[in-house]
Amino acid sequence: MKIPHLSRRLLFVMILFMTVISTSLYAYAYFENSNDYGFVIKTGEFEVTAYISFNDVAIDINSLYYDAVSDVIIINAYDEESENYIGNLKVDILIDPNIAARVRIKLLDEWELTRTYASSEENPIDPLVEIIYHSAKSSDYHPFSLLKVGIDYQPIYDSNAYGYLTEIIDSGQATLIHLIDGGDQYQTRENEVYYETCYVHLRIITEVVQANRFAEIWQLNTDFFDQ
Repeated sequence: MKIPHLSRRLLFVMILFMTVISTSLYAYAYFENSNDYGFVIKTGEFEVTAYISFNDVAIDINSLYYDAVSDVIIINAYDEESENYIGNLKVDILIDPNIAARVRIKLLDEWELTRTYASSEENPIDPLVEIIYHSAKSSDYHPFSLLKVGIDYQPIYDSNAYGYLTEIIDSGQATLIHLIDGGDQYQTRENEVYYETCYVHLRIITEVVQANRFAEIWQLNTDFFDQ
Protein backbone atom coordinates (compact mmCIF):
# COMPACT_ATOMS: atom_id res chain seq x y z
CA MET A 1 0.00 0.00 0.00
CA LYS A 2 1.42 3.37 -1.04
CA ILE A 3 1.30 6.29 1.36
CA PRO A 4 1.67 9.58 -0.55
CA HIS A 5 2.56 11.74 2.43
CA LEU A 6 3.09 10.92 6.10
CA SER A 7 3.70 13.19 9.04
CA ARG A 8 7.25 12.86 10.31
CA ARG A 9 5.82 12.51 13.83
CA LEU A 10 4.58 9.06 12.87
CA LEU A 11 8.11 7.90 12.18
CA PHE A 12 9.23 7.99 15.82
CA VAL A 13 8.29 4.44 16.70
CA MET A 14 10.16 1.30 17.61
CA ILE A 15 12.37 -0.77 15.35
CA LEU A 16 12.61 -4.45 16.24
CA PHE A 17 16.04 -5.26 14.92
CA MET A 18 19.06 -3.56 13.37
CA THR A 19 18.28 -2.94 9.70
CA VAL A 20 20.97 -3.78 7.17
CA ILE A 21 21.36 -0.92 4.71
CA SER A 22 23.35 -1.32 1.49
CA THR A 23 23.57 1.26 -1.30
CA SER A 24 26.26 2.32 -3.72
CA LEU A 25 27.41 4.65 -0.94
CA TYR A 26 26.93 2.08 1.82
CA ALA A 27 24.79 4.45 3.85
CA TYR A 28 25.24 4.37 7.61
CA ALA A 29 22.57 3.82 10.25
CA TYR A 30 22.10 5.27 13.70
CA PHE A 31 19.47 5.23 16.42
CA GLU A 32 17.41 8.32 17.08
CA ASN A 33 15.67 8.16 20.44
CA SER A 34 12.17 9.45 21.00
CA ASN A 35 10.53 10.02 24.38
CA ASP A 36 7.12 9.08 22.96
CA TYR A 37 7.67 5.95 20.94
CA GLY A 38 11.12 4.44 21.51
CA PHE A 39 13.56 4.56 18.62
CA VAL A 40 13.78 4.51 14.86
CA ILE A 41 16.62 3.59 12.54
CA LYS A 42 17.45 6.31 10.04
CA THR A 43 20.02 6.39 7.26
CA GLY A 44 21.19 8.79 4.62
CA GLU A 45 19.02 7.15 1.96
CA PHE A 46 16.30 5.21 3.79
CA GLU A 47 14.02 5.33 6.80
CA VAL A 48 12.75 1.99 8.09
CA THR A 49 10.19 1.95 10.88
CA ALA A 50 8.31 -0.88 12.60
CA TYR A 51 4.83 -0.49 14.06
CA ILE A 52 4.13 -3.27 16.57
CA SER A 53 0.93 -3.76 18.54
CA PHE A 54 -1.12 -6.26 20.52
CA ASN A 55 -4.87 -5.82 20.15
CA ASP A 56 -4.17 -2.40 18.58
CA VAL A 57 -2.18 -1.22 21.62
CA ALA A 58 1.23 -0.04 20.43
CA ILE A 59 4.44 -1.49 21.85
CA ASP A 60 7.27 0.91 22.68
CA ILE A 61 10.77 0.66 24.09
CA ASN A 62 9.44 0.64 27.67
CA SER A 63 6.97 -2.17 27.12
CA LEU A 64 7.10 -5.33 29.21
CA TYR A 65 6.94 -7.23 25.95
CA TYR A 66 10.08 -5.71 24.45
CA ASP A 67 13.50 -6.98 25.56
CA ALA A 68 15.93 -4.16 24.79
CA VAL A 69 18.97 -6.30 25.63
CA SER A 70 18.13 -9.02 23.12
CA ASP A 71 16.15 -6.80 20.71
CA VAL A 72 13.15 -9.14 20.69
CA ILE A 73 9.41 -8.89 21.06
CA ILE A 74 8.03 -11.37 23.61
CA ILE A 75 4.83 -13.07 22.45
CA ASN A 76 2.55 -15.33 24.47
CA ALA A 77 1.66 -18.27 22.22
CA TYR A 78 -0.59 -20.25 24.57
CA ASP A 79 -2.84 -18.01 26.70
CA GLU A 80 -5.64 -16.26 24.81
CA GLU A 81 -6.29 -13.98 27.79
CA SER A 82 -2.77 -12.52 27.91
CA GLU A 83 -2.14 -8.97 26.69
CA ASN A 84 0.66 -10.11 24.38
CA TYR A 85 -1.23 -13.08 22.91
CA ILE A 86 -0.06 -14.19 19.46
CA GLY A 87 -3.52 -13.87 17.96
CA ASN A 88 -3.54 -10.13 18.74
CA LEU A 89 -0.13 -9.33 17.25
CA LYS A 90 0.23 -6.98 14.30
CA VAL A 91 3.47 -5.80 12.73
CA ASP A 92 3.76 -3.26 9.92
CA ILE A 93 7.02 -2.09 8.35
CA LEU A 94 7.31 1.35 6.78
CA ILE A 95 9.96 1.87 4.09
CA ASP A 96 10.64 5.45 2.97
CA PRO A 97 13.55 5.56 0.48
CA ASN A 98 15.18 8.56 -1.14
CA ILE A 99 16.31 6.39 -4.06
CA ALA A 100 14.64 3.48 -5.85
CA ALA A 101 15.04 0.45 -3.59
CA ARG A 102 14.42 -3.25 -3.21
CA VAL A 103 13.55 -4.85 0.13
CA ARG A 104 13.86 -8.27 1.70
CA ILE A 105 12.61 -9.31 5.14
CA LYS A 106 13.27 -12.30 7.37
CA LEU A 107 11.60 -13.34 10.60
CA LEU A 108 13.66 -14.88 13.37
CA ASP A 109 11.03 -16.35 15.68
CA GLU A 110 12.22 -18.66 18.44
CA TRP A 111 9.50 -20.75 20.06
CA GLU A 112 10.29 -21.76 23.63
CA LEU A 113 8.22 -24.35 25.49
CA THR A 114 8.74 -24.59 29.26
CA ARG A 115 7.44 -27.52 31.30
CA THR A 116 7.27 -26.87 35.04
CA TYR A 117 6.86 -29.91 37.27
CA ALA A 118 5.06 -30.14 40.58
CA SER A 119 7.74 -30.62 43.21
CA SER A 120 8.46 -30.15 46.87
CA GLU A 121 11.21 -28.30 48.70
CA GLU A 122 12.79 -31.65 49.52
CA ASN A 123 12.70 -32.86 45.91
CA PRO A 124 12.89 -29.85 43.59
CA ILE A 125 12.66 -30.47 39.84
CA ASP A 126 14.13 -27.97 37.42
CA PRO A 127 11.83 -26.80 34.62
CA LEU A 128 12.39 -28.40 31.24
CA VAL A 129 12.93 -25.86 28.43
CA GLU A 130 12.58 -26.95 24.81
CA ILE A 131 12.91 -25.05 21.52
CA ILE A 132 10.04 -25.89 19.16
CA TYR A 133 10.34 -26.08 15.39
CA HIS A 134 7.46 -25.97 12.92
CA SER A 135 6.95 -27.52 9.52
CA ALA A 136 6.07 -25.42 6.49
CA LYS A 137 2.40 -24.45 6.27
CA SER A 138 0.30 -22.72 3.63
CA SER A 139 1.06 -19.36 2.03
CA ASP A 140 -1.05 -17.74 4.76
CA TYR A 141 1.87 -18.25 7.14
CA HIS A 142 5.47 -17.14 7.32
CA PRO A 143 7.96 -19.92 6.50
CA PHE A 144 8.19 -22.60 9.22
CA SER A 145 6.13 -20.51 11.63
CA LEU A 146 2.66 -20.19 13.12
CA LEU A 147 2.76 -16.42 12.52
CA LYS A 148 0.36 -15.33 9.78
CA VAL A 149 1.29 -13.00 6.93
CA GLY A 150 -0.43 -9.64 6.69
CA ILE A 151 -2.83 -8.64 3.95
CA ASP A 152 -1.26 -8.18 0.49
CA TYR A 153 2.14 -9.44 1.69
CA GLN A 154 3.10 -11.88 -1.08
CA PRO A 155 6.89 -11.95 -1.36
CA ILE A 156 9.18 -14.32 -3.23
CA TYR A 157 11.04 -16.53 -0.75
CA ASP A 158 14.56 -17.89 -1.13
CA SER A 159 16.00 -21.03 0.45
CA ASN A 160 17.04 -19.03 3.54
CA ALA A 161 13.47 -17.86 4.25
CA TYR A 162 14.08 -14.26 3.16
CA GLY A 163 10.96 -12.73 1.66
CA TYR A 164 11.63 -10.37 -1.26
CA LEU A 165 9.12 -7.70 -2.19
CA THR A 166 8.36 -8.18 -5.86
CA GLU A 167 8.04 -4.48 -6.66
CA ILE A 168 10.67 -1.75 -6.57
CA ILE A 169 9.89 1.00 -4.05
CA ASP A 170 10.32 4.28 -5.86
CA SER A 171 12.12 7.26 -4.40
CA GLY A 172 9.91 9.28 -2.08
CA GLN A 173 7.07 6.74 -2.11
CA ALA A 174 6.62 5.61 1.49
CA THR A 175 5.36 2.02 1.47
CA LEU A 176 3.68 0.24 4.36
CA ILE A 177 4.19 -3.52 4.48
CA HIS A 178 1.61 -5.48 6.46
CA LEU A 179 4.04 -8.10 7.69
CA ILE A 180 2.28 -10.03 10.48
CA ASP A 181 -1.39 -10.35 11.29
CA GLY A 182 -1.72 -12.64 14.30
CA GLY A 183 -0.83 -16.29 14.54
CA ASP A 184 -1.99 -19.68 15.74
CA GLN A 185 -2.10 -20.73 19.34
CA TYR A 186 0.34 -23.41 20.49
CA GLN A 187 -1.51 -26.06 22.47
CA THR A 188 0.13 -26.56 25.86
CA ARG A 189 -0.70 -29.18 28.48
CA GLU A 190 -1.48 -29.02 32.18
CA ASN A 191 -2.10 -31.87 34.62
CA GLU A 192 -1.28 -32.93 38.18
CA VAL A 193 2.35 -33.59 37.26
CA TYR A 194 3.30 -30.49 35.26
CA TYR A 195 2.09 -27.46 33.33
CA GLU A 196 3.50 -25.92 30.14
CA THR A 197 3.96 -22.40 28.83
CA CYS A 198 5.03 -21.27 25.36
CA TYR A 199 6.55 -17.94 24.36
CA VAL A 200 7.90 -16.62 21.07
CA HIS A 201 10.95 -14.35 20.90
CA LEU A 202 10.65 -12.40 17.65
CA ARG A 203 13.28 -10.49 15.71
CA ILE A 204 12.81 -9.00 12.26
CA ILE A 205 15.61 -8.43 9.77
CA THR A 206 14.83 -5.82 7.12
CA GLU A 207 17.36 -5.20 4.36
CA VAL A 208 17.02 -2.33 1.89
CA VAL A 209 19.32 -1.96 -1.11
CA GLN A 210 19.63 0.29 -4.11
CA ALA A 211 17.34 -1.28 -6.70
CA ASN A 212 19.90 -1.75 -9.46
CA ARG A 213 22.40 -3.43 -7.11
CA PHE A 214 20.26 -6.19 -5.59
CA ALA A 215 21.92 -9.02 -7.56
CA GLU A 216 25.42 -7.93 -6.54
CA ILE A 217 24.66 -7.29 -2.88
CA TRP A 218 22.32 -10.23 -2.24
CA GLN A 219 24.17 -12.63 -4.55
CA LEU A 220 21.10 -13.34 -6.68
CA ASN A 221 20.60 -13.96 -10.37
CA THR A 222 19.63 -10.83 -12.26
CA ASP A 223 16.38 -12.52 -13.36
CA PHE A 224 15.40 -13.47 -9.78
CA PHE A 225 12.27 -11.31 -9.83
CA ASP A 226 11.16 -12.63 -13.23
CA GLN A 227 10.07 -15.99 -11.81
